[in-house]
Amino acid sequence: MDEWIDRYRQLLRQYGLNTPISISREIGKKVIVSENEILLNDERISEAERESCIAYAVRQVLLPKIEIETERLLLRPFRMSDSEDCFGFLNDREDCCNDGGFEPFKEMDEEYFLLMQKFSQQPLRKMIVCKETGKVIGTVNIIEVSDRAVEAYEIGYCVSKTHQRKGYGYEAVKAVCDCLLNTLHTDMLIAGAIEKNTVSLHMLQKLGFAFEGRRTKGFYHPVYGPVDLLYYVLERPGKMKNSLWEIQNGIDRNDSSK
Repeated sequence: MDEWIDRYRQLLRQYGLNTPISISREIGKKVIVSENEILLNDERISEAERESCIAYAVRQVLLPKIEIETERLLLRPFRMSDSEDCFGFLNDREDCCNDGGFEPFKEMDEEYFLLMQKFSQQPLRKMIVCKETGKVIGTVNIIEVSDRAVEAYEIGYCVSKTHQRKGYGYEAVKAVCDCLLNTLHTDMLIAGAIEKNTVSLHMLQKLGFAFEGRRTKGFYHPVYGPVDLLYYVLERPGKMKNSLWEIQNGIDRNDSSK
């Protein structure tokens, strides 16, 4: 247990967090996760599930705050000061129709800033910042998925029209996937796109996602109407040890009082 705790303490410190990970046999659950502390009951955690439980707990603390850097990009949490830059991809009809299923904004009005407030309440959304200019050029949204037997996240992304065809989308999504699978040890990633969005479908295939299936009329497109969604999955290499139910059944989130 100590070996795993030390490993994940180092991971937290690597990203600038000093969240304590402690052993407490007085808690009723296997793990209790809060923003300020992770408590583990080693008497309730079997040897086979030690890493899965600790990794899950660390993800809950780290993922909302994590910043990911690539050669050309910085992926970081949303700030309200990003609102003007975001207009660069939220005023484009093709981007909005394909990625959000809504009409683009014509101006930064009250409705637009309501969306910005919504962005600020999505802790797993990462803004794509071009390091050369310091401007936000897109976004990668990481969405928790609850209908799989293992822990999974759905990945969505958008890059402004003026920055497309330069590899930024691939660079950003690859960095997020690598972080989720290889650094934070998530079991599965999911992504989907409409059939006409061939650029996104090609990118998913290039990233190693495998075609999973078609969700008939799973998306309303403002131009094409109800359309099918094509879903792709990418799994972490190696055997998955614990189901999502087994992990979550022994974990309390955001409660360090027990």
